[in-house]
Amino acid sequence: MSKQNKNLIAYCSLYCLKCYKMTVSEAAIKLKEELKNPHICGKLKFLSKGFAKNLDELVALRCPKICKAGGGNKNCLIRKCCLKKKINGCWECVDFKVCDKLKEQYVGNIKRIRKTGISNYLKANS
Repeated sequence: MSKQNKNLIAYCSLYCLKCYKMTVSEAAIKLKEELKNPHICGKLKFLSKGFAKNLDELVALRCPKICKAGGGNKNCLIRKCCLKKKINGCWECVDFKVCDKLKEQYVGNIKRIRKTGISNYLKANS
């Protein structure tokens, strides 16, 4: 497994390519393209400037970089903690079970990584 692929797992254990920001952004991009389709009947009167602006905002949700390359929330407490502890992610932390920074979805992922390893976690999420 290449280092680049391992970096797709954020410090919190989320797989960056399946992040809701990525999913919503990709869906908004596809919707914008579909709305340009010349085969759509009639004028799409419901498409206001506000709707177009909202779509652009959804497209912009996508992080320009993955978490470990500086993307995401600059004030992320989990990232700060992992960097301070010099660990690759919460799955390497002995205190993850009692950490108040982690949401339940992260804990489940962390347990899977600890049980199956990074390579298998990546295979399951790719």
